[in-house]
This record gives sequence, structure tokens and C-alpha cells, in this order.
Amino acid sequence: MLAAVPAGIGLFFALLPKLAALSSAKSPGDIRFAAIRPIDLPEGERKSGRSPGGVSWSLDWLQGRVDDLMAWEHNPWKRPKPKGFGQHFFDLLYSKDPADQAKAAALRKKAQDLYKRVLERYPEFIVEMRNVAPERNGFLKWLELSERFQADPSRPEKDGAKTLGMPEGLRQFLAGKGPWNAAEARAWLATEKAFLEELRTISLLPERSVSGIDVHRYSFINMRLAKECGEMLMLEACLAAEDGNTAGALEAVQAAKGLADHLGKVETPSLIAVTVQLLLEFQIRSYTMAHVIPSLPEGQFEPEVWEKAIQADPVPPEDFVRIIKGEWNLGSQEFLLPILSDLEDPKYPQDPEAVIDYHASNSIALLKAYEGKSNLQDWNTVTPPPLADMSHLSRSSKDVTEMMFVGWRAWANGLERSQHSMGMTRAAFAIMRGEAPPVDPVRGLPYVWNPATRELSLPADPSFDQVKLKPVTVPAR
Repeated sequence: MLAAVPAGIGLFFALLPKLAALSSAKSPGDIRFAAIRPIDLPEGERKSGRSPGGVSWSLDWLQGRVDDLMAWEHNPWKRPKPKGFGQHFFDLLYSKDPADQAKAAALRKKAQDLYKRVLERYPEFIVEMRNVAPERNGFLKWLELSERFQADPSRPEKDGAKTLGMPEGLRQFLAGKGPWNAAEARAWLATEKAFLEELRTISLLPERSVSGIDVHRYSFINMRLAKECGEMLMLEACLAAEDGNTAGALEAVQAAKGLADHLGKVETPSLIAVTVQLLLEFQIRSYTMAHVIPSLPEGQFEPEVWEKAIQADPVPPEDFVRIIKGEWNLGSQEFLLPILSDLEDPKYPQDPEAVIDYHASNSIALLKAYEGKSNLQDWNTVTPPPLADMSHLSRSSKDVTEMMFVGWRAWANGLERSQHSMGMTRAAFAIMRGEAPPVDPVRGLPYVWNPATRELSLPADPSFDQVKLKPVTVPAR
């Protein structure tokens, strides 16, 4: 085995000049798209962009083997294995050196020019923006609040992001692992009075938009803070209900739902933003049913009003199209195109147009799978298509491409699961109105209702085994 190592090294250095010469016929960063998009070719002819061919593949493979050898623990000339493609840009972006920061800013500007070219090539991803005045824009106001919060040196930090520093007892309660402590909640919210009032005002704004906002400001916003803010509003709702303040409890729940909407219902939401939106909505439904409604004063519960506040309205699969477009737009501007603009990256691929075409083509295939699926029952048949063959991509391009499509199938399943959860909430409200619970909105099967325990469970059918939603205890009102 070891005897083959010198031969491999010799082969590499013997071939390197010829291979490099052949593979560098096109200048790095010279992105020239083919006239016909791969997605428009007959299925059997689809290859995303210009194939790097055998020469570039050989160069990639040999370079990879030498990288492995140089990082081998027994190699006397051992050096760290080179970082992957794209790492160089993010090193510049997060560097404290002003010169590096200037380079990163220049790369982002260059990437925006490339983004315009790609949008012209793939108009499927053009999104119509809303016209919302700054003072009415809930998303903008939330972004400004989170930016001020992140810059506040008095706030505690966890994993590089500022946190509200919620007391541990309240965290345990929210996680379902500890008792409700009204005195602790009241004392903590009193220390955050000014922040809570601003948060509530922002969250109740009915409009939201990313129009005119620099994409770099909101692509990586503090999602931990967003989740904590939603929880803070639900703690306020619990306290207000206990105090007999029905209007205050309702407003706090409405504010929590508004915050969730600000995150996930802008024109181009990120996948992580929609994930936090769905998480917040699930918590709003859970805390309202388990803690807020049971604590309301006798005679002050109106099911229709509270159901409207929670807005547990299932959405059909075509809503996924909006999310796919948002993630493509943000992922392209914040990740893919900036690293493809960085010609100093030692791992820069030989096929930049190929990875752009591949990313767009597979995203369009995902769009088409969900477009027109306007019925809730379509969740039973729709599924994300498999990724297209990527054997023509260079090693660096493959690594980046695989990263950009991680988790799409699992996320689509999570979105479907959310529809079942909302369906159970609607059924619970029907029971509180004295009506028969409706069937599951996706599969049309009846829920299991136990009047003795007041537990509402998913339909007793094997198709729900993987949904994994706990029963809902319906308040006796």
C-alpha cells in the first residue's frame, strides 16, 4: 500500500502541468452560460451547464488524493487538509481585518451583478414585492429591534447570538418539563417591560415586506431571539388570563401570531425563518389550549374570537412554492453567488455555470412538483422529486450542491405535519362550540375523541404512525 504512494505522487506531478493547461482553457470566474438552459432540454440530455469532462475530473481526483496523503497522520510533511470551497469567502466575511471585510463587501457586490444575470436566465424565481410604508412594516421594525438587541453589550450571549436570558424555571415550563410559576414570570416580564411593549406593538402590525431591505441584513437574523420573543408574549398571555384580563390575553396571543407571520410570510422567506414560524405557531396553539383558555374568567370565552386569533388554517402544498422561491433567492445571494465570485478561493471550481444551472434546475423541478397543488388532499400524493444526476459536476461543485439541498424532503414532511396539527386545533374549537369535530383536513379520516378524558387524538389509522402528534386536551368551557 505504502509503495504505491510515491507512484501516485509521481503520476500526479507528471500529469499536473498538462492537466492544468487543459482545464484552464477558460479563465476562472468567466461564467458563460449555454444558450439553452438544461431544464429546457429533453430529459435524457439534461446536464446542468458545461461538463468539466475527464481532464477536470482527473485533476479533481488527483488533487483530492494528494490532499488526503498530506493530511495523513503518518506523513512527515503533514499539513491541515485544505478547507472546502466557499470557506475562503466566509473567512473574509467574518474577519475583523478591515481589508478582509472590504474584500467580502466587494464580492457581495459582484455577486449581486451575477444574481441579476441568473434571474434573467431563470425568471421563475422573480418574486413580486409589496409596497409597505416603513412605519407599517412589521418585518422591518422587528429587524431593527433585533439589530439593536444584538448590539446591546448588556445582553447575554449563547453560541454567538444574544439571548433574552429567560430564567431557567420559565424555560423548563415552556419545554413542558416544569411547573408554571406565575410569580417568576411576572417578575421577569417586569424587568423587560420596555422591550415587551415595543415587541408587542411591532408584532401587532398587520403588514410585512422585505422590499428595499438589504438582503444581508435579514438572511441570518437571530432566530433564537425570535423564538424567545414568541415565548415571552405567550407568558404574558398566561399571566393576563390568570389576572382576569381577557382582552390582554387575547392581544398577547395575537401579537405572538403576528410575530410568526413577520418571520415566514414576507415575499422571500428563508427556510429557517419559516421553520421558526411553524414552531412558534405550534407553541401558540399548545400554550393557548393548555394554559390560556383554561384560565380565562367564567363567561368570557368566545370560541370564534380565539380561533380567529390563533388562525389555525391549513394550507395546501402549493404554499411550498413560495418558500422554495424564497430559499433560492436568499441562498443564491448570500451563499452560492458570493463564493462563485471569489476567484481567490483555492478550491474554486472549473464549472461555475454548471453548479448555478444545477441549483436552479433542481429548484425549478421542486417548484413544478408543488405548483397547482391547491387542495389539502394533495398532500397525500405530492413529494419532492429526487435530485438530478450530478456526475458531471466537479468535486467542489458537488460539495456545494449537496449542501444546498440538504433536508428539503424532511422539511416538506414537516410542513405536511403542521397541517395535521392545525386540523386538530380546528377540531378542538368545534368541540368547544358544541359541534361534532371535523375530519382530518388532509386524509379525511375522523379524529379519536374521548369525552371522559377530553382528549382529541389523531385518526386511528396506520398512515398517521409517522405524524407523531400528541393528543390535544380540549378545555372544558
